[in-house]
Amino acid sequence: MNIVKLVVTEPVNAGKTTLIRSLGDVLVICTNEMATDKVGALKEHTTVAMDHGICYPAEGLALHLYGTPGQRRFDFMWEILAVGASAVLFLVDGSDEQSQQELKYIYNHFGERTDLPALVAVTRQDIAGSMQPAEVATMLGISVEHVVSMDPRHSASSKALLLSRFTAAGAISRS
Repeated sequence: MNIVKLVVTEPVNAGKTTLIRSLGDVLVICTNEMATDKVGALKEHTTVAMDHGICYPAEGLALHLYGTPGQRRFDFMWEILAVGASAVLFLVDGSDEQSQQELKYIYNHFGERTDLPALVAVTRQDIAGSMQPAEVATMLGISVEHVVSMDPRHSASSKALLLSRFTAAGAISRS
């Protein structure tokens, strides 16, 4: 069995826990607590340590998903969870300007500390006026080929997208 560790990170409320829950083929672990401060205005609970799930997107492949907390005060967990990872997936809420600005910080934080293959997924594309993948690529100063649309609620398409993109980037070997 080929085991691949993927870090999933995001600004608060972009869809990380939803993605890990939808992809998880076995018991998913979430360390959610009551949200406080300004996060409480966005949602009732927030990740404080990590989310973890395992999915099997192809025969002989176990994709271990480690979701980071989205708040800067828990950024020490970002580095802990990145140890031994094969790649990092950044999620951003395309409909929320604050999420987009916070993504810049998170993306740069990881970029300064790792050289992991990365993919940025723009969520909430069903909301009118949402930022498009090409706009996110421009904002981050990266190639548009590294930015995609994703709906974390749709397990099959999200699994296929992660498998194809991270296999192409060399982060996942299917042998």
